Amino acid sequence: MNPEKEHKKGGSRLQKSTEKPEKQKKPRVPLTSRQKALRVVYIVVTVIAAIIVTAFAASRLLFVKPNVPTTQNRPKPPVASGEPISSDAPEINDSGRKEDFFTFLIIGRDTGGGGNTDTVMLVAYDVPNQKLSVMNIPRDTMVNVSWDIKRINSVYNVYGGGDDGIQALFDEVSQLVGFIPDFSVVVEWEAVGEMAEAIGGVDFEVPVNMNYDDPTQDLHIHISKGMQHLDGEGVMKVLRFRDGNNNTGYVNGDIGRIETQQKLLKAIVEKLLTKVTEPSTILNLAGVFTENVTTDLTVQNIFWFGQQAVLGKPPLSIDNVNFVTMPCTNKSVWSRSFAGKSYQFQSYVVPNTEELVSVVNEYFNPYLEDLDDKDLDIMYVNSDGTIGSSTGVLEDTRHNSAWAAYKSTPKETPTPEVSETPELPESTETPAPGVTPDPGATSAPPGGGGGETTAPTATPSVGLEGPTDDEPAAPEPTPTPDSGAESGPPEGIPII
Repeated sequence: MNPEKEHKKGGSRLQKSTEKPEKQKKPRVPLTSRQKALRVVYIVVTVIAAIIVTAFAASRLLFVKPNVPTTQNRPKPPVASGEPISSDAPEINDSGRKEDFFTFLIIGRDTGGGGNTDTVMLVAYDVPNQKLSVMNIPRDTMVNVSWDIKRINSVYNVYGGGDDGIQALFDEVSQLVGFIPDFSVVVEWEAVGEMAEAIGGVDFEVPVNMNYDDPTQDLHIHISKGMQHLDGEGVMKVLRFRDGNNNTGYVNGDIGRIETQQKLLKAIVEKLLTKVTEPSTILNLAGVFTENVTTDLTVQNIFWFGQQAVLGKPPLSIDNVNFVTMPCTNKSVWSRSFAGKSYQFQSYVVPNTEELVSVVNEYFNPYLEDLDDKDLDIMYVNSDGTIGSSTGVLEDTRHNSAWAAYKSTPKETPTPEVSETPELPESTETPAPGVTPDPGATSAPPGGGGGETTAPTATPSVGLEGPTDDEPAAPEPTPTPDSGAESGPPEGIPII
């Protein structure tokens, strides 16, 4: 018996009917040379198309163009204790926006200096024309607020920092430039040094000899004037320096430091544009950004801006990166918080309105319609010491009346009590009539600073010593007037 047949079911006819005849294989027709070439082209095109589709899908995920916020979806400005923001920030909508024109408010916050926003920069990126513009707004800029010390660098802290501080600062900057910036970028200043370190340092022409020592901060700056290769630490020292220990530093104070900061940042940007295509540099910069930057932009938005700058046609060139400083004038204004003290007059800068409007329209205005001065809220100082706002509304309703009362109060010069007239040495000349020697007088502290000098010629009137209940609960920022100001409290630490 055949074992193979034993395992088959059904009769022979059934088995025959279920067996299918084998198909005859047709012989392959060989391809011609042209057909082979076309087949290769087809495969290559298919692969390329697949890569393009994949890259496009990835780019849609990695490179996302940001949506510009509108008035409706912006957070409302906060209200600090005693300081409501009553006016809407200006915004020009009727004329329409320029295509792919984005504005940013970059805020440099120094954790070593109490967290004040001592660096405020308005940035505009015109993508189609590949132009990047940066305007420094000096930290001593006078703004229309209700509290006594009206420097713009106090706004962030008065509102408690964070999102509320940012929105309040947005509002004040919008009053200066006539529109609300699109996005915010808060940078811890240490990030600039880390960024410079990530690109291998930068060559820079240091404008002045920089010598400063502050043991309390373990801060020691010793950098010679001239071309220097600065690593991350060196970059931070140059950015921080303003006044040296021996009455050295920038002749024009904070404006000089701003000019140096602008040139140094431009040098960093120039090198960054040449290094940003290196994978290791990108990874290092991503780490710096993640740890030190807070922004309302997404990572994909930032990648999109980087893509436009590096791969744009043409790409962004350092020749099209422009730094300017807000046109301004130095002013000195009486402070009721420091009435009667040697630094009762505080140093400020106030914008030069016509020049500011011209600069904003040329580089920063995102709208098709030009701005004019009626779109701004600019503070000014009258010759009699009173202050005002170009809008006609002064948020600080106390200043002018308090200044008038202080001026009208008689100031007595205290005369020290002397029990007996001291004998003068024979070699000492007799003082002129009416002049009484003061044996209790003390000399100024050595070094021209570091101690408080009291002016006994001014006695504050009752009710004018410091803020009262109608002022914000947040403490007044410590005044730090620039070099060359009429007077000011001890500088302390010359950092931003």
